[in-house]
Amino acid sequence: MNITCETNIVIHSDQQASNSEKLEFVTATDCGQRTYNDDAVAVYRASGSERRYRGSLAAIADGVGSAEAGGAAARAAVSGFISDYYSTPDSWSVKQAAAKVLQALNSWLYRQSGGADEVQRGWLTTFSAVVLKGATAHLIHIGDSRIYRLRDGQLECLTRDHSRTLGPGRTFLGRALGMDAHIEVDYRQEPLQAGDLFCVTTDGIHDFLPHKQFTQLLCEHQLDAAQPLLAAALENGSLDNLSLAVCRVNVLDAPEADDLVRATGDLPFPPPLRPGNKIDGYEVLQELHASSRSYLYLVRDMESGAMRALKAPSENFIDDPAYIERFIAEEWTGRRLEHPAIVKVFPPRGERRFLYHVMEYVDGQNLRQWMQLNPHPPLDQVRNLVQQLVSALRRLQRLEIVHGDLKPENIMVDTAGRLKLIDLGGANAAGLQELLRYQDSAPPGSKNYCAPEYFMRDAAGHRSDIFSLGVITYELLTGHYPYKERFGSNPYHLKSYANMRYLSACQHREDLPEWIDGALRRACAPAPRNRYPALSEFVQDLNTPNSNFINKEKPPLMERNPLLFWQVVAALAILSHLLYFL
Repeated sequence: MNITCETNIVIHSDQQASNSEKLEFVTATDCGQRTYNDDAVAVYRASGSERRYRGSLAAIADGVGSAEAGGAAARAAVSGFISDYYSTPDSWSVKQAAAKVLQALNSWLYRQSGGADEVQRGWLTTFSAVVLKGATAHLIHIGDSRIYRLRDGQLECLTRDHSRTLGPGRTFLGRALGMDAHIEVDYRQEPLQAGDLFCVTTDGIHDFLPHKQFTQLLCEHQLDAAQPLLAAALENGSLDNLSLAVCRVNVLDAPEADDLVRATGDLPFPPPLRPGNKIDGYEVLQELHASSRSYLYLVRDMESGAMRALKAPSENFIDDPAYIERFIAEEWTGRRLEHPAIVKVFPPRGERRFLYHVMEYVDGQNLRQWMQLNPHPPLDQVRNLVQQLVSALRRLQRLEIVHGDLKPENIMVDTAGRLKLIDLGGANAAGLQELLRYQDSAPPGSKNYCAPEYFMRDAAGHRSDIFSLGVITYELLTGHYPYKERFGSNPYHLKSYANMRYLSACQHREDLPEWIDGALRRACAPAPRNRYPALSEFVQDLNTPNSNFINKEKPPLMERNPLLFWQVVAALAILSHLLYFL
């Protein structure tokens, strides 16, 4: 990483002698007619896993001239963004990683400014960055710096200025880092083409270059355009600092699989295993579970003697590349999670001969079996189980992972009463999705637990897991589902969330307080926007009466107790017939 912000002109070239390099960068900065340079510009050429998950980037910041600490803010923004962005979890998408980092940077700059009343002494800066990852350019922008793309001789500005012109030489900047406690950052994706030239500039350059001249200089000089662009802007009367970064895409960097995917993607499926079989240092003791999609075996680690669970793919999918990729993704996700309520996935000890992964063995029963043995658990016991599930889901949320397949069969209860999530096959990490070649549009979960947005082709998120958690909690308390049991490829058969009818938990369990039913109703709300936004709120409402759920007007009898409703209708019909004959 090279951050340039010196007083005299500085041109940094990251070019190679030939075009064999996929990306080439050049940066330049000049204080121009000013005494100090309040701009900062940097490029970062990533390699290995950094390039795979985060890409390479060029970033620029222009410290607000009316703010005394503008230059310091610009340097802090560029250096802080690059440092923190490349430290974010692999499971985050580019958009999520950039947003989190910029939110943190903005909060720090705002605190340095002392709040909105200290704008004149504020740490204020614009910020624009282009992240080049795989075959996509990710544009991040706030302020009036700009990102341009030259393609086939046509120059296009890909950002919009967050400023207004007040008169000759006077502009008002509406958005900048450090300006407010909360920020809105523009984000955009653009597909890459070989030969694309990106140019990131501060207003000291683009405000003084007519579009035609700007295009001509870039077309003529390409990566060597830094000096001509600065010279032209100065000649045209620029009195500001001048900074730019130029990047040329020579070869498209196709999405690159994770090391795990690359290492295991071509492995053969293991044959059906029987007790006594040995596979890569593990001895098979018994089959724990078999389905059309996978096999689960209890195995003994022949080196340590520890009991483990080995999961192998089903031969039914041996020619299904999407299934194979999803099976590998389950191990990818599991190895990034460390939590006592989530099953531990172990890295291989050496080279594997077959496709499988090894997990910790949980001695106990799944939650479905537990519910069958405990059909009427006390409310406090259910609260304890839910709190354990919430703890695991919080860990997933912090890594921006949506589980997608929460159901009793995927939750184990060990002999001490502790819960563990054991199946991550439906888990969706945005960072992983950017690497996968095959995108599965099918709902990942069981029909009676999967949130309705999966079937309505709406975007799924953490509130989707809250829906599934609400269904499980409802079932723990009542032994029933909050909605009619569903069948078919689209079990909801709905065009609108409004057509779903919640069945009150009180009709199944008379001792259940109305405020508990209110919490369940909100957690299981058909439309995601009507559900709890945070897991903590659901836990709070399960433990403490929420006044919003007490003494409210009750839903219609048809919704609260359909059976009783139709019994009343039938009784009234019979009574009317009797009265007619009398």
